[in-house]
This record gives sequence, structure tokens and C-alpha cells, in this order.
Amino acid sequence: MSFIEVYFNSALRNTVEIENNSASIGRASYNPIQIDNKGVSLLHAVITRQDNEWFIEDLNSTNGTYLNGGKVLGKQKIKFGDTISICKHDLKFARERSRVGSVSNTYQSDDSDRTVMVGNNPSSTSQANTSNCYLLVHGERRNINKLLLNKDSYAIGNSKLSDIRVGGWFTPKLVAEISRIGNNYYLFPRKYSLVKLNGQSLNTQSKLSNDDSIIIKKLLLKFVEE
Repeated sequence: MSFIEVYFNSALRNTVEIENNSASIGRASYNPIQIDNKGVSLLHAVITRQDNEWFIEDLNSTNGTYLNGGKVLGKQKIKFGDTISICKHDLKFARERSRVGSVSNTYQSDDSDRTVMVGNNPSSTSQANTSNCYLLVHGERRNINKLLLNKDSYAIGNSKLSDIRVGGWFTPKLVAEISRIGNNYYLFPRKYSLVKLNGQSLNTQSKLSNDDSIIIKKLLLKFVEE
């Protein structure tokens, strides 16, 4: 079995099983992997399986398809863990369904012919997105239950600009940060009394390892590295 996890702004929005050895990607409702974004073409790209190998192919889309940060030209081989980027969406190619299960698809179909040209595709100007790390979010979910770590820094706190919001009248705007240094992620507590790592209060930076648990008030974050 093979799945595509659809992320928008790093948050998991949908999980789609690839059936019959192929799945098209596009804005139109007839695509098994539908992305309702004006920058996505009606029929944008297709994933196919041939001789036990998987491939991604761009179908002459307006804004292009990117594989791990590089533009897809022709048909390119993909493997589990790869990230396909289309406009502001990241599609993670996975061997099994996400631990948090399928997220209901909230997209509204837009089958109009007009596709908007995107001036700067973020995937073409940023470093290759090859991260296989993510956070499982429990407690104050705020419509996010799985966050793909594909940026250099994430803010956690009560600010509207925080990547992960923590509620409460007296919660500081910035409680902690998660930052990528080299190939690893580190947790930086900003309010020591509010941050616990694996049940212990944290007062200095700490490298995150697979299955680490971060507790901030009622929020539980589980760090996963595949």
C-alpha cells in the first residue's frame, strides 16, 4: 500500500491512498489527489507505478512540480519519504497511513479552467525539502494534528504568529522554539517553568530524538523521526 500525505503550511490536511497503481494530482474534483489552489492546474501531475517502482510526472502544469526541491522534468523516480511540492502544498510519499489517521478533506472543488501563475514557487528557491521529521500534536490541537518539520525554526506560544499556538490568559507569546541545526532539531525553552521534555523540566537547549515528548501546559508534542 502507498499513500500521499497532503500538507499545507506544514500542517497535515489529508491522506490519500494510491489505488490501481496510479493517481493524478490537480485542482479539478476528478483527481484522486485534489488540491484546491488557483496556482494548481486542473490536471497538474500524475504518480504511477511501473515494475514495482514509483514515478512522478508533471503534466505541463503552469507552475511546475518539484521533487525534494528540484523541478520535475519528464518522468522521475520517487521513493518513500520523498516530498513532492506543488505551489504551497507538500505531498509526502508514505508507505503506510499516518499515525494520526486520515484527515477529512475540506477542499472545495474549483473546476474552472483558469490557473493563476505563481511568481515565485517557494520550492524552487528554498533548500531541498528532504525532512522526515514531524510533530504529532495532542491537546490544544487547533486544527493541526501532524506538523511536518520542513523549516529552520518553529515558534511555540500564545502569539498569533506562532507556528504552534498554546492557549491560556497568562501564556507568554513565546514559550519555546524548535530549530534545525545541521541535520538535527533542537528544543529551546524560552519560559523554563512551562517546558518539559520527557517529563523533566527543561532549562537549556536539547537535541530532539525520535519519540521524545514535549509538554507545554495542556499541549503534548511527540517528535517523530523516520
